[in-house]
Amino acid sequence: MFRSAAGRHPGQTGGAQEIRSQVALELMLNAYAAGSALVVLRTLLLALGVDKHLWIGRAIYGPSRLLIMPFSFVPGSGLEIVGRLTLADATIFAAVLLVPLGMLVLGERRKRTAVVEPLADR
Repeated sequence: MFRSAAGRHPGQTGGAQEIRSQVALELMLNAYAAGSALVVLRTLLLALGVDKHLWIGRAIYGPSRLLIMPFSFVPGSGLEIVGRLTLADATIFAAVLLVPLGMLVLGERRKRTAVVEPLADR
């Protein structure tokens, strides 16, 4: 068996603070997943040229407009790339794709730097 650097077994919980941190992390990941789904669907609908007057267009374009709005003020963001997909939409889509990649890289680095000590034989 191995003991972590904090002196706990790998499956042992750390109390209320750790539970609050876990809940906050899960809420942030769920919010990211919902926002990412909106951005991916928006990108797909814009690339296919789906009109905003259709029910799916209204359902996706309305809420996702809030995520795209800050990037729409950048000069050149209105340039259409594919169909009605603009540079602002493509930038947000690229960010959505790069966040999990960054989390994967940081997670691998943390795994390599973890300090592990063997338990004394009983």
